[in-house]
Amino acid sequence: MDARSATALAHPDLVHDAPHEFHVTDDASANWVVRRIVEARAYLARIKDWAERETRRVQREEEFFFRRFGEELEAWARSQLRGRRKCVALPAGRIGFRRAAAKLTVTNPEAVLRWARKHCPEAVIVIERLSKSALNKRFKQDGEVPDAGAHVEPEREAFYVR
Repeated sequence: MDARSATALAHPDLVHDAPHEFHVTDDASANWVVRRIVEARAYLARIKDWAERETRRVQREEEFFFRRFGEELEAWARSQLRGRRKCVALPAGRIGFRRAAAKLTVTNPEAVLRWARKHCPEAVIVIERLSKSALNKRFKQDGEVPDAGAHVEPEREAFYVR
């Protein structure tokens, strides 16, 4: 199977857009490929934006219905349960009850952190991480490179598409 056939199987919508023997050979063909890349990036950005908006909308809708009908739905579910049954199956989904274990809810992290330092030090986590920006600043100032775990990539010309 050649590369075009493999691409056609993976991305059938691309087959009609790229002629079988297409190659970048001049300004027009290079422009065509760059235009497709830029359009794909713009489309991806629009899709991500739409998905974020749609996610927020659906979350608000779920919250509204739960606030508006949650108590009624819970009361109705309780009235339907007999014996050991814990749930009611409906065409759109299931509603029911399950045991929720006791849990600690932290409402003031700073106060709990102060308490934990004194009474439960194993609950205190100190995170140590490398600041790449500080390291780069030091490298630019004096050219110093760590003895191990890093190297300098030489300056080069990087290809891009915008």
